[in-house]
Amino acid sequence: MTSDAGTETVGVFRYASHKNFVLCLALLIFAIFAPRVVTAQAVYGSIFGTVTDASGAVVPNATGLFGNVTPEVAGTSGASENLQLMLAGQITMSTGTQDVAFASIAEGRKLPVVIPCVYLRGNLHRVSVLPDSPIKDYAGLKGMKVGVPTLAYGGIGYLKFALRHAGISDDDINLVAVGDGQAAAAALTSKRIDALTNADVDVARLQKLGVAVRVLEPPESVRKSLIAYVYMFRKPWYQEHKTEALAILQGLIRSIIVLTENPEAAVKISYFMHPESVPSGISREQAIKNEVDVIKLRAPLIVRNSAGTDKWCDFPKEAWTDFVDILGLKGKVDASEFYTDELIAKINAFDEDKFRGWVRELKVPDSDADIAAWLKQQKPPL
Repeated sequence: MTSDAGTETVGVFRYASHKNFVLCLALLIFAIFAPRVVTAQAVYGSIFGTVTDASGAVVPNATGLFGNVTPEVAGTSGASENLQLMLAGQITMSTGTQDVAFASIAEGRKLPVVIPCVYLRGNLHRVSVLPDSPIKDYAGLKGMKVGVPTLAYGGIGYLKFALRHAGISDDDINLVAVGDGQAAAAALTSKRIDALTNADVDVARLQKLGVAVRVLEPPESVRKSLIAYVYMFRKPWYQEHKTEALAILQGLIRSIIVLTENPEAAVKISYFMHPESVPSGISREQAIKNEVDVIKLRAPLIVRNSAGTDKWCDFPKEAWTDFVDILGLKGKVDASEFYTDELIAKINAFDEDKFRGWVRELKVPDSDADIAAWLKQQKPPL
């Protein structure tokens, strides 16, 4: 085929994502099944590899679960760059760009984008306090100092949304940038802040550091509100290449199944392909266990029924209304105008039970030499 940039690509498309997940978590599974070298940057580089971001999205780096389509990845610094590259025609598809895209649309920009799949559907943000804190609920945050990783943290929109439903304004709290990991833990335990807002996986990491926290229950009226993380295509490419788009989306969904069905295999392959991602100071076995625990924590948000529709990629119209409100863009953008469900039935039309059975049987060897040989033998049932 010919790309819309005019280059003969024969089943190759360019895809961007930023690295913001715990490790270079391989869903190398994408690629373990076809050792073709493709281009990539930084930590993404490998003949097999893929990584995931904090939302559970996967970044393909070679063929494998995509049939005849060969993905090519471009590592970027974040969602804004993803969107800029896509609008400039340098990439075809991106992940993690929904917030910046909708904000741009609300400002009046006309963006030629389309969303055929929402892969994460649920609430990944948490507000935590120390176990002995007098704060019992979101209303109790009034007048308090609430820590966030940065003042650009995506969860701030959700926090403001939840506070409104708790009957208070975001003007009633003081936001404090405290960083992640040890820095966030120190800010909370030293009581420089009264509460901490971050992601579910970050709460788990705090607990792994030995910091005991109590997660506040959100107001009942927002407990069913869904945050969306999407696979977004440049619309001109998508309209001309729906067959390829379908293959890509099915490959991405299959990779999520590998991640959730056999997380130990995914982590072991990741560590083999990217040994620099293995944490120091603990045993390899403990490192694998820790990452498997994190995957299991995130899994409910990326499974087939996470939106209650029992379909991959589906996102109900009413859920878009809440999501736009979470972004603080109520009345400024109709996100459902950019979402299409035209491929949903086809995306879901594969023998999932057979594929899950194959995934469950993946037994990754322990030594690097054995893993290298094992990878070459794998043939997923597409």
